[in-house]
Amino acid sequence: MIPHRLAVVGAGVSGLAAAQELVRRSDLAGIASEVMVFEAQGQVGGRVKSESFQGASIDLGAESMLVRSPETMAALGALGLADQVVRPGTTAASIWNGRRLVPMPRSTALGVPPHPLRWEVIRLLGLLGSARVAAEPWLRGSRPGADDPLGPFLAGRIGHTAVRRLVDPLLGGIYAGSTELLSIGAVAPHLLAALDRDHSLLRGLRQPSPASPAVGFISLKGGLQTLPLALARALPPTALRTGTAVRRLSRGAGDSIRVEMDGGDSVEVDGVALAVPAPAAAQLIQGISGELARELGRQEYSNVATLTMAYPAAALPQRLPGSGFLVPRGRGRVVTACTFLDQKWPHLREPGLVMLRASAGSVGEEWPLEVDDATLVTSVHTHLRRFLGLRQVPIAVRVQRWQPALPQYRAGHLSWCARVDGMTASLPVRLALCGSSFRGVGLEACLRDGARAGASLWEQVAHAPSGTSSAPVTESDHNA
Repeated sequence: MIPHRLAVVGAGVSGLAAAQELVRRSDLAGIASEVMVFEAQGQVGGRVKSESFQGASIDLGAESMLVRSPETMAALGALGLADQVVRPGTTAASIWNGRRLVPMPRSTALGVPPHPLRWEVIRLLGLLGSARVAAEPWLRGSRPGADDPLGPFLAGRIGHTAVRRLVDPLLGGIYAGSTELLSIGAVAPHLLAALDRDHSLLRGLRQPSPASPAVGFISLKGGLQTLPLALARALPPTALRTGTAVRRLSRGAGDSIRVEMDGGDSVEVDGVALAVPAPAAAQLIQGISGELARELGRQEYSNVATLTMAYPAAALPQRLPGSGFLVPRGRGRVVTACTFLDQKWPHLREPGLVMLRASAGSVGEEWPLEVDDATLVTSVHTHLRRFLGLRQVPIAVRVQRWQPALPQYRAGHLSWCARVDGMTASLPVRLALCGSSFRGVGLEACLRDGARAGASLWEQVAHAPSGTSSAPVTESDHNA
């Protein structure tokens, strides 16, 4: 049997998971295959990036991983990472209410408080805001469509105050976008599930869901980049090709795909898993399908910056409350969120220092990408001083800008995914798409979607008519 040749473009978590699944399927089938993973950067991980900072290994992209299924923990164990898993020392966050930090109610579903008349909710929403939420079971409300915008639905159910002060800050921390525009089914399917249990959203949220998986935040001792590094180590030694940028994909001989790289080298393969942001994928596949490229190019991304800042312990007038805080949208907002790194993650503690990580920028707030580092640091520090009463300037700062940062799952996102899937399936070549652009922005979702794409691509190749394998390996292919 002629060996299969398969390419993965992008060595983030999704791409590496796709490559691992392709290798696994090949081994199970007893079919010789060559899997090539092309990554433009000199290292794996994409937006999962860790580095040493003031003696601690800190994350510059995602700083925690939400695990919802035991299968994810099993996968980490299979990668040899079980002893690297660390859990947060606290997850008690606060919200800035314009005057002070107020503890966030613990029992909320994406900010929706099932028990709105508890003191912890009243303290944040005020008596009128809490009473508005509490009235929800007696208000008539139609069931929204799965792809309708979340903001208007929740405002009609629980009121604008709760959306502005609770829901929007939480979603802003996850997507760096606005609740007004996000798809209910894409970002909050558990709210739709609650409406399946009861016509009242609050009563539905109070009822236990037997199918609900365990939820927990974790990190890794060496930083979350330990995960893509472990995925890369699990691949065959010749699979990974970092520092190799793919310029475009085009039709090759028969139904093969030609992968063209910067510098002029190219290779023909039986199938490709594209694990890059949708707008980047659109640029790569213009030569294969202009229609699919246009559809992929419609997705918007936010641009954000993260600033890791080390302060002398004496800079704080008192102990920081919990794991960090969120800042609602508002005029003059600079910091969208701040994590107290060494309180949330005790393994990061360094004697005499306080580690803070601030986020800036979201959709419609693109200024962090437009100013220089000195201006950005000064602005963020000024606001942190207001929030926390800081008495000294930071002794070290690490600025990381992400452009693009987070995909926006706008209303209609589920329909968009279905159209993209249909167009991809109808292509005359074998292609799979995966990554945070589609089915979830968390690392667990990326692991799952990468494995799904790898399985899909393998099935396409395995069931292809015989005699369609691509051209043999050339010397320039291996040196690419």
